[in-house]
Amino acid sequence: MQARMLREVLSLTGVLSLLLGSGAAQSFNFDPIDGPCSDCSGGIALSTTAYGINPAGDIVGNYNDKAGQHGFLLKDGQFTTIDVPASLVGGSPRTALPTIARGISPDGDIVGSFTAPVNSDPADPLWYCPKAGSTYCIKGFLYRRGKFSLVLYPGQLGTIAQRITPAGGIYGCLHGADMMGSMYGYGMARSGDTSLQSDGGELADPSQSLPASMENGATPDGRIRAGFYTSDFMNPIKAFTHGYVVEDGILRTYDILGPSGPFQTFIWDMNTAGDFVGYYVFSPGRRHGFVQPGNGSAPVTVDYPGAISTSVAGINPGGTIVGQQIDAAGHVHGFVAVPATAN
Repeated sequence: MQARMLREVLSLTGVLSLLLGSGAAQSFNFDPIDGPCSDCSGGIALSTTAYGINPAGDIVGNYNDKAGQHGFLLKDGQFTTIDVPASLVGGSPRTALPTIARGISPDGDIVGSFTAPVNSDPADPLWYCPKAGSTYCIKGFLYRRGKFSLVLYPGQLGTIAQRITPAGGIYGCLHGADMMGSMYGYGMARSGDTSLQSDGGELADPSQSLPASMENGATPDGRIRAGFYTSDFMNPIKAFTHGYVVEDGILRTYDILGPSGPFQTFIWDMNTAGDFVGYYVFSPGRRHGFVQPGNGSAPVTVDYPGAISTSVAGINPGGTIVGQQIDAAGHVHGFVAVPATAN
């Protein structure tokens, strides 16, 4: 898999805008996912989000309890907490760092992000975290065979590892001092057992790249990739988020259209068939999930029953999806949804 930065395809950019399907929508059977919290109301976490799912149905995500933010793995009905130890960045192995598990491969390898503790020592550039809340403090991780390793895009201090392919390639975003202008989507191929190489995808000239972008999914061969970017990000009034799809080196903007024009659109994952998922913003604070079939037919809206907001974050080859929903009381829950036709 080649690691190609988005700047390589900008000259071939087109536009792909699709109206939501008006016919019979695909139906799903939904189940909630809530992290544990012994001292929280109802024994469930303050908030839970499911981010990724593999072909076996293993699910990863994160939850928040009163102690902080934790990653999780839900496998065969068993809920396991995944916390990056501070020893990964030179701290105590007994200290757990805020963790988000974002993607899981067919073999069970997990990628995600964590927040490093403050460390302004220039002698430790990989662990650099100048102050609490800095985007430099957000680092990627790979959890493989019970061992954590650091995932950083070469030459960059801040990296989110979002997805991992069957071959071990990792996709996500890198960032500098902020989460907008200095954020770029990336792809990295595996080199050896745990290390990663960029295959020449360095940011030689950021002005030629697509800023405020995040690469969130790909087919196993990397021929088709997807994510989102924000246009006019320097102007809060005009800033607008678009999905994008790169196929055979050609990038097309992807927008879901409503009655009055395009919605802000976020693509979060893609399966082996090229189906991709995400959400669109109907109004502030109200999201609707969607599934875009790889055959190019109309996207299908996905709303969790009774929820005021739904985001779809992951999809596996069988079409099972995972994500987040906000109930009428404002509580955030994760969910898994199986296509009714699969039963």
